[in-house]
Amino acid sequence: MGLDYQFILIMQESNRDKLFEYVRKNGPLDYSGCASLHFEMDSFIFKYLEGGYDWKPHYDKSEIERFIKPNGKASIVCIYISIKKLDGLNDEIEVSFTAATSDMSRLFEDSISISKWFTDLSMEVNSIITYLDLEDDGARIIYFKGFDFMGDVQMKLKASLKSQKVIDFGGKVEVTFFEEDKKMYRFLQDYENFKICLKAIGLIRTGNCMNLTK
Repeated sequence: MGLDYQFILIMQESNRDKLFEYVRKNGPLDYSGCASLHFEMDSFIFKYLEGGYDWKPHYDKSEIERFIKPNGKASIVCIYISIKKLDGLNDEIEVSFTAATSDMSRLFEDSISISKWFTDLSMEVNSIITYLDLEDDGARIIYFKGFDFMGDVQMKLKASLKSQKVIDFGGKVEVTFFEEDKKMYRFLQDYENFKICLKAIGLIRTGNCMNLTK
């Protein structure tokens, strides 16, 4: 059975139009929910375009060039978009961007450019939490209530270790936060709710994260 990795955003339904406006600015979307999104090129996207995730890459230059736009971005076809209303009183929806193939799923896991695109989308629509669902391999959180896990956390980890507070994410991820940073402090205040949300990942579909909007 193939892989069906997907980026999932939990967000307010009131921002639904803003989400689709952002999507359409970055590529066409057909009536079936299939989007051909344009991403900044990185080495993993190039590998995908040349068939490098398959057992027999084609290395066909003309085939690769079909998917490279005049601005240098790469078109990834097709990413299926679906929306599910979550239970609860906070008017939340779950928006899924699902890879069409196993090769595309592996691309989702590897590409820094694609993760950044979804981080930017999360900021645009004020996502509550955004993560990559890796099916049996768990989930990779990339964004939480204005907090960029692909950028802010990594930068903090490279910073000096003064005034540190270490938090263990379910025994799997250990992150160092700095209490003098107001944005980090706000995150720490939300941490108890965040743990509830972590337990609900893949799980989130039950609406267990609705208190994160408070």
